[in-house]
Amino acid sequence: MSSHATAPSRLERVRDLSAETFVSQYLQKSRPVVVTGAMRDWSATETWRPEALASRFGNERVQVYGDLFRLAAISSLSEYLDRYFGQQPTKPGSVPYVRWYCHLADDERVPWADDVFDRFRDDWARPAFFPSNSFVLPYCAQSGTIDPTRDWFPARGLFISARGARTRLHKDPWCSDALLCQMFGRKDFVMYAPSQAPGLMNGGKTVDIEAPDLQTFPDFPKLCPTVRDTLEPGEIVLVPAGWFHHFNSVSDSISLTWNFVHVCRLREFVSYLVSGPGESELKQLSYAYSNAK
Repeated sequence: MSSHATAPSRLERVRDLSAETFVSQYLQKSRPVVVTGAMRDWSATETWRPEALASRFGNERVQVYGDLFRLAAISSLSEYLDRYFGQQPTKPGSVPYVRWYCHLADDERVPWADDVFDRFRDDWARPAFFPSNSFVLPYCAQSGTIDPTRDWFPARGLFISARGARTRLHKDPWCSDALLCQMFGRKDFVMYAPSQAPGLMNGGKTVDIEAPDLQTFPDFPKLCPTVRDTLEPGEIVLVPAGWFHHFNSVSDSISLTWNFVHVCRLREFVSYLVSGPGESELKQLSYAYSNAK
């Protein structure tokens, strides 16, 4: 490890955060943060547990992924929970991961979660610190209102992951920020600042930090994560656009997530569009602006 590397730190914890402070001190400054207490009035913190979800939605078909974002299988939620929850993983990264997204495209070959989100919309609420208007993605003018419990947001979904599942290092698409709300269980995570991208990426590939290919990523040993932390039930983490992040489910886990671009990041979003996003991201953006409700 380089002598210039510094030890990773835990993220700042903030309680009773206002929307104005969230925008000015964290979104605008691209600063990750963990917000506590914002889910204290959600019934979902008690009802979105494995047994309750199996009883309520066990027959629903879900999207099952590997440790990145390639669809591996489609099964019922009960089949996944029965097979993987409460088990000891055979080896790290061997456990698949349910990422049950709402619509990202006009593709009905996969089971989307829109109807399920409609059914549990009263189980949770827009966090008080999350702005109610002024978004570029999804579009919402300053004069309007938007609420992730009732309105479409990109990558809005449930992450249901058994112990031993992981999400390998990546940065999110669309130059978007993301919130991850930890409902049940715990997740270890590491984050790398955008400035560390040259040592983490090569030719469109991103390093597997748990099994790095040092021929492809020779500078990786010189890097140190900016953040190393554990997300606990009731905590919400902000992952700013461009930040690389890797999550390990250290217990059976249920999380809620969505992505967004606030108007305070408009300049960065325009630069991203000018840089020429990939075809898949362009299709998803086209869907977002023409079809999402």
